[in-house]
Formats: sequence, C-alpha cells, structure tokens
Amino acid sequence: MISLEEGLALGIIGFVASGVGYVVRSVREQAKTETKNEASAKAAQAIANEAKAAAAEAHRLAATAERELAQFREKVAGEYATIQLIDRLEGRLVQAIDRLGERFDNFLTRTGKAQ
Repeated sequence: MISLEEGLALGIIGFVASGVGYVVRSVREQAKTETKNEASAKAAQAIANEAKAAAAEAHRLAATAERELAQFREKVAGEYATIQLIDRLEGRLVQAIDRLGERFDNFLTRTGKAQ
C-alpha cells in the first residue's frame, strides 16, 4: 500500500508534471504562431513590393499618356481651322465661282452662242 505521504508526493509530482506539460505546449504553440507570423510578414512584404512596382509602372504610363495628349493638343491647335478662316475661304470660293460664271457668259457672248 501507498502511504499518505507517498500519495501526496505523487499527487504533487503529477500536478507539477501537468503544469510543465502545459508550459511546453504553450511554448510550442507560440513558436508555431511566430513562424506563421514571420511567413505572413514575408508574404505581405512581397505583395507590397509587387504593388510598389505596379504603382511605379502605372505612374510611368500615366506620364507618357499625359505627354502624348499634350503633344496631340498642340498639333490639333496648330492645324485647327478657325471659323473666321473658314468664312474667309468660303468668301473667296464664292467670288471665284462668280468670276467663272462671268467668264463663261463672256465666252458665250463672243462666240455668238448666247441666247
């Protein structure tokens, strides 16, 4: 038989052993969590680096598009016909057509074919 002192000693040893087991499990879980956190941090850093590279490329493309648009606007402004210019050209064309009509009438009168 086990004496009371031996039973008490075994109980205390069992209690201490379960406490040690709990601490060991806690340390293992914490180590696993830290490992997972490190892996997550590395993955997040890789994603952040990719995002920075994509943002830099987007800025470069936007700057290129802005330059091309500015050049296009300059070209259009240089080649754009204003309303005053169109009105002047229309007036000159009407005068030229009227002169052609007069010249044709003169030709018909000289050749005797006018009615």
